[in-house]
Amino acid sequence: MVKITKDFYVNTKKSYESSKNIFIKSLKKNKLHHAWLIHGPKGVGKATLAWKITKLLQNGLHNFDQIEEENKLSLTSRRIEALSEQSVLLCRRQFDKTKKKFLQEISINEIRKINHFFSLSNTISKYRIVIIDTINELSISASNALLKLLEEPPLDGIFILICENKRSVLPTIISRCRILECNSLDFKNFEKGMLSIYDKRNVSSENLNQLFELSGGSIGKSIEIFDNNGLEIFNKLINILISDNEEQLEKFWELLLFRHHFETAKEYHKFLFEFVLYAIALIGKSLVTKKNSSLFKLKLKKENNHHEDYFPYSLLHSIILKDLNNALEVNLNLSDLLLTSVLKIIKINKKKKNSFTVTITNRKFVSKFFSIISKTLAYPRSVEIIKI
Repeated sequence: MVKITKDFYVNTKKSYESSKNIFIKSLKKNKLHHAWLIHGPKGVGKATLAWKITKLLQNGLHNFDQIEEENKLSLTSRRIEALSEQSVLLCRRQFDKTKKKFLQEISINEIRKINHFFSLSNTISKYRIVIIDTINELSISASNALLKLLEEPPLDGIFILICENKRSVLPTIISRCRILECNSLDFKNFEKGMLSIYDKRNVSSENLNQLFELSGGSIGKSIEIFDNNGLEIFNKLINILISDNEEQLEKFWELLLFRHHFETAKEYHKFLFEFVLYAIALIGKSLVTKKNSSLFKLKLKKENNHHEDYFPYSLLHSIILKDLNNALEVNLNLSDLLLTSVLKIIKINKKKKNSFTVTITNRKFVSKFFSIISKTLAYPRSVEIIKI
């Protein structure tokens, strides 16, 4: 299972283009390594780079710029795109037709297919390429089987491993790979990529700026946010989290119940959790730097010791992150944890008061509120409930 980590809101600046240049230099020097690990967060173009490298090699090209021209003419590129090229093997999670969903792991059977793939004769292409998307999804037995292949690779074999989190991969696998970092895009390339997908009439300049900051420059993450009304959800959520008005608590309850375009409540709640964690990080950053985020405005006073104000948010971020990962491991309902997390934030916002009043107009929310409040110690000493 891939965990949500602190890396969600860290906007790294390593260049996508530099990874392409590293590969080209290796190719031109005729020192092409047998295993390449493309690493970076979700949605920044790791798979795109993997397939570009594949087309580059199988078409005998020496420059990525040539791929677009070659794509229009090359039968090899067309076969690669159709997953019918015999010299290329894609290894990924398989779809379970009975359960009608993808398996959680890449099994050892998929790695055994690689052995069979390399046993076949290769009379056309210079290389035989295996793409594994992603190695974070390999089972333990599959990881060990892959390691053996990397230790004794075939002469014409190239492995391209797509990876979102190096910490969950066997160090012995990483040590046998050249690393290509594929992290956040700069705004210019991000804007270009987004406008190639969406019409300017559908996504405004303001939308692009918000998406860039929320996604850390990830095209894939931005698509997920935009297609699921994420900008609207985040704006509602941030107004709740930075407010000292307790009536906002009921608005969060309404937000929690309305899952928009998500197929399951769990998917939506994970989506909300990412926003909650990101919002806490931004609030803390604003307090330390005394500069507001472009996504929201805090009332910052220069004479205040904002480093002291920041500490509770920093601690809370760590606690919520740990609670979330624990809940995901045992498959707990996330709605209670979300509500508890927001209540903890309200306490921090109201830290100078020993009590506060919550006005509740939704009768269904009253029982839920008492249920949650009895399970957590993160509350002011006195809470008055007014039912309307």
